[in-house]
Amino acid sequence: MSSKLRIEASTKVYSDECIYTWTIENYRLLKFKVGEKIESPQFGVGSDDKKYFYLRLYPAGRDAESAEYISLFLTPVIDSTKKPDKLVCRLIVSVIKDKKVVIKNKEHYDFASDGKFVGFGWSIFYKLENIDQLISAENTVTIQCELEVFNKHESSLKSNVINSKEQIIDKVNLDLLFLGEEFSDIRIITSDGNDVPAHKNILAAASPVFRGMFTHNMLENKENSVKITDTTKNTVIEMLRYIYTARVIINEVDIIIELLEVAEKYQIDNLKIKCEKILCSDLSSENAIKILIAAHKYKAKYLEDETIKFITTNTELLSNSEKMKEIGDFDIMINLMQSIVKSHKNKV
Repeated sequence: MSSKLRIEASTKVYSDECIYTWTIENYRLLKFKVGEKIESPQFGVGSDDKKYFYLRLYPAGRDAESAEYISLFLTPVIDSTKKPDKLVCRLIVSVIKDKKVVIKNKEHYDFASDGKFVGFGWSIFYKLENIDQLISAENTVTIQCELEVFNKHESSLKSNVINSKEQIIDKVNLDLLFLGEEFSDIRIITSDGNDVPAHKNILAAASPVFRGMFTHNMLENKENSVKITDTTKNTVIEMLRYIYTARVIINEVDIIIELLEVAEKYQIDNLKIKCEKILCSDLSSENAIKILIAAHKYKAKYLEDETIKFITTNTELLSNSEKMKEIGDFDIMINLMQSIVKSHKNKV
């Protein structure tokens, strides 16, 4: 039997991040002509080698072409004797009124691309005739800039042969046994009344819970059947697919969460890790709360931490009170609040 050398390489991109909030009080008192501007205080991003920026707002537009709009720009503060070759930034600029995001613009830009570092933004940012939609009841306009500044990237190669439990199963081709009746000696009975063929030895090798069932004088061992009455046939099949083939071919969030529950219940650690990675890669503002609740319930610490990080940086989600009410669990809320506080201490 031939063996495969598995080698992993990775490239990690490092960046500095900041969430900067600029509130302009008594905004209605401003009386500006086209081309006149107001500038925010400077703010720094990073720790060792800080990059400084400020926001420029033209309340009546920057020029004749934008006279009917507010213009808004982010400008770097650059030492003319130390101009960097690159200043790549990912920025999300929002206007927040009464804790709700009214407008949000996203860009990915290299301030060094023109060599002038004059700033980047939107001449036509928001129509002046709709300015009331930006001004709060306290007569303020609040602009939030989420800024990520590229720092460096490093690549590394892991030359060792990977021999994790998750991949040992690749040494033996069990695909032909997957869902096969031949040689099967156990039936898994699911919540919808179906039963699926399996093999005691293979299940016992994958799960200490199954191994305990089959090595003691338990009902499952006597009757050659295992009842999994809280899981559907489809989820059981996906669990077996992983045990037999080391693959997960689905990516629907709800099914992966069910699979995570099964992996936790039967202590199939590598399947649990696989589910965590899949769910992490599919995080969105629509499913983050659901995933966070599942991660906490099924003790998926890595997934819970990553989901909390995602929610912490997603201001639109944090301001959605209906979504946040779904959490319910006090411990989850404590963890989330601690992450938000820590984030603000580190970044603002």
